[in-house]
Amino acid sequence: MDIESKLHHLTGLAREKSSERRRALLREVTDLFFEDTPKNGTGAHQQFDAVLSTLAAQTAQDARAELARRFADAPMAPRGLVMQLARDAIEVAAPILAQSGVLTEDDLIAIATEAGEEHRRAMATREAVPERLSDAIVANGDDETLARLVANDGARLSRGAFETVTRRAETSPVLQAPIVNRADTPADLLGDLMSVVETSLRDRIMKRFETLDPAIAEAALAASHARLEARIASDKAIADARKFVTTRRMRKELDGSLLVRLLREGERVKCCVALSELADVDYSAAQRALDHRSPDGLALVCKAAGFDKALFVTLAILRGQTSTNLSADAQVLGALYTSLSKEDAERAMRFWRMRKDMQAA
Repeated sequence: MDIESKLHHLTGLAREKSSERRRALLREVTDLFFEDTPKNGTGAHQQFDAVLSTLAAQTAQDARAELARRFADAPMAPRGLVMQLARDAIEVAAPILAQSGVLTEDDLIAIATEAGEEHRRAMATREAVPERLSDAIVANGDDETLARLVANDGARLSRGAFETVTRRAETSPVLQAPIVNRADTPADLLGDLMSVVETSLRDRIMKRFETLDPAIAEAALAASHARLEARIASDKAIADARKFVTTRRMRKELDGSLLVRLLREGERVKCCVALSELADVDYSAAQRALDHRSPDGLALVCKAAGFDKALFVTLAILRGQTSTNLSADAQVLGALYTSLSKEDAERAMRFWRMRKDMQAA
């Protein structure tokens, strides 16, 4: 009996209403497909597609999941069936989304836009993720999905995707290690993260800069500065704060006590500008030091600026990122500041100060 005759015979059995019989029938048709796979575009291939798609829709999820695993890496898998399985529950769709070569880039982009988060996470682990698909995942995915995508060496990211992920990494720790550890993350974007990542990641960024040609490093820092300045260029509050700080400097009133007063009075923008002037860093670095939930960045800025421990602890507490137990917080913050050497702080600050110097260049 030839394939089409066998398939016709099995299709005739599809009138069986027993779920177990339908499950067995689905396996038999699948086995028949793999025994002698028909060529794409032939009548037999189209018939298999129709029968398998119909039977899959009528069987339980675990049977569909088994079917998806079998067809996930099959280059001749029926397209209609693959598309159906790819949009199924994630328990069914995952192997198809992660492996199937039958799905086109446009198919995957459509699913990334329309389907759920788990579907995007499965696609983010594909052996090869082209830029357009990465863009769709970045545009629609949550931080966990983006972390998987960025950690995938087979994923190609556009400049726009890198910028989006870096911006989100500023406030999302789950994204920081993947973006810092990627070999092709643009150096200027790594510079943006210096003040918000933990010590081990900050050290990796600095090592990356230290291996760059000085001209390339300067260009990267210039691009970082230009982009960060563009974010605040139209902010009237910052412009006014800079005028305020300039006046205080002329009056010789720009010091640690001014920082404390500004924070106490809720003048956060003015405090950021004042801190940037005292520490000789750009506004963005000072803002992150004050706003980020971790005190590490503020400790670096304060230590490099020569602030005493009491001033750092006061600023760290006043910025509002500590608990209600101020005494315990003060002890922890003091220990952190004591453990940080001036040399380590200066090493980290060198990059921010270079970036700030680009403004005058």
